[in-house]
Amino acid sequence: MEVQINYLAVLSGAIIYYAGGALWYSRPLFGKAWMEGNGFTEEIMKERQKGAWKSYLTAFISALVISYGLARIEDYMHVTSLIGGLHAGFWAWLCFVLTTAVTNNAFSGRPVKVTLIDSGYHLYGFLVMGIINAVWS
Repeated sequence: MEVQINYLAVLSGAIIYYAGGALWYSRPLFGKAWMEGNGFTEEIMKERQKGAWKSYLTAFISALVISYGLARIEDYMHVTSLIGGLHAGFWAWLCFVLTTAVTNNAFSGRPVKVTLIDSGYHLYGFLVMGIINAVWS
């Protein structure tokens, strides 16, 4: 089976997903609540920023892999509309991301608030990538 992937759409979706994290985790939105939920102080955050380039690189590569995988699923399912892209992104997020996060966070004892913040960011990303990959196929 031949797969038709628009690699520019995959890259664009990954960039928008990744860049959205800067806004999502900013102090005016969810950054302060996320820090509090994780027990991070300003000093801890400053220390964590020293080697943060590795985390940012990992996050971007992960966004690329997710966008590519979602594009393959949408191609296989012949998803080519905005609504179809929203559905594909939502169901992929619900079935694979939210369930994994809830399970992991339940065992690690992370607060529900942190799970909701992190999972909400991924919902945004999956919806964006679902739309871009669907309509720009």
